[in-house]
Amino acid sequence: MSKKEEKGFFSSLGDSLSSLRLTIALLIILAVVSIFGTVIPQNAAPEEYLRVYKTSTYKILKILGFLDMYHAGWFVFFLALLSLNLVACSLKRLRISWRFFSHPEESLEEAQWKTIPLSRKFSQKGPPAASLRQYREALTSAFSKPKVLEDHQVYHLFAEKGKFSRLGVYFIHLSVLVILAGALIGSFLGFRGNANIVEGQSTDRVILRSQGQAQALGFSVRLDKFNVSFYPSGAPQEFKSLLTILEGGRKVITEPIRVNHPLTYKGISFYQSSYGIASVEKVVLAIKDRDSPKEITVPAQMGTRTEIPGSSSAFLLAQFLPDFQGMGPAFQVISFEPNRPHENLWIFQNHPELAEKRPGRYQFTIKKIEPRYYSGLQVTKDPGVWVVWVGCFLMMAGFYMTFFLSHRRVWVRLTEKGGRTWMEIAGSSHRDRSGFEKEIEKIGQALKEKPRKARKESEESEDQP
Repeated sequence: MSKKEEKGFFSSLGDSLSSLRLTIALLIILAVVSIFGTVIPQNAAPEEYLRVYKTSTYKILKILGFLDMYHAGWFVFFLALLSLNLVACSLKRLRISWRFFSHPEESLEEAQWKTIPLSRKFSQKGPPAASLRQYREALTSAFSKPKVLEDHQVYHLFAEKGKFSRLGVYFIHLSVLVILAGALIGSFLGFRGNANIVEGQSTDRVILRSQGQAQALGFSVRLDKFNVSFYPSGAPQEFKSLLTILEGGRKVITEPIRVNHPLTYKGISFYQSSYGIASVEKVVLAIKDRDSPKEITVPAQMGTRTEIPGSSSAFLLAQFLPDFQGMGPAFQVISFEPNRPHENLWIFQNHPELAEKRPGRYQFTIKKIEPRYYSGLQVTKDPGVWVVWVGCFLMMAGFYMTFFLSHRRVWVRLTEKGGRTWMEIAGSSHRDRSGFEKEIEKIGQALKEKPRKARKESEESEDQP
């Protein structure tokens, strides 16, 4: 392949990568597939998908990568292509924008003076050199400090403001690249998992959502205490956990967490997400003898035979269910009565009225439960989160520079004709031209008034004896 052909290939490749059509196409593709990623649960267990989709549909979605879309190769490819597109677009525009920094147009040609729409022209008494300092001061106070050039007794003043606003689009492009990089870092180097910890126990690993495998934390986390408060209706009002971080058996930090108030250690955050009853420490039952109106309260423990005071009968709590078929906490009770077979029954904390319908001499109702809770924690590690925040800051700076700042330039040409100074003012702004036109009027007024005021003061001082 010849050098000319090779150059033509890379040149056409660069034009394709910097195409605005490619940008729009990639954004549409990513937006559409992101909708699929939102509608279709990601990294769920196979049985959850099979409850919603047919087996064939599940297999197709898995092959296409829609069940773990943000780690799929084709999704990363589109992100990489979008990144290359942004880089190519930036490099293509950078040569034009760099001209405003490296070679500013400090003076205008004669043809340019005739074509610039924002221009003014007037004359004043005296040669330009006599009032050059006043013109420079007036332009400095009204706009910006100018650069003064002299060309064959013609003076040129050039001033500009906001030239960095032309970099706003590059800040936006860079911010998108940084945010994408942060998202990829968090996606591939971080993890999301869950851990259920019983009060008094600890764990040094979590179960990942995506793979169902155990992920080592590098330290241990212990649940010291779990507290839950309820509304009068029985719904949970607030629940929180007291966690302790342990390294090498040594306590590092102890902090409470609750919903939306996590504990973060070594880049790993622990969020309060759920809770449940792991076991029952102690139960207080109310026992009523059907042959007597007297009711007694008896404390009991799970799996331990407990005698009923004042009788030869006993009972045993064999099983506990936090929610028995939607009826709330329930215990399986085995009742031992003389000369009768053992009776197996269920008692419910939220439905004491059912005790009256049970056969046998004794009615059992639950007075108090002292549960041992477990805390459900959502555990996340996202090393790219600070990179994303940097990208967001860059994007805000880019939007501010792009939409609220403008590159404004002012040229002033001073020419002497017949002992008078002919002044020409021209201005250019790449944004908000109507607003800049008003600013040109103020600049022109300042350039008129400053020399007049200086001459008047000079004449008054000369007239004084």
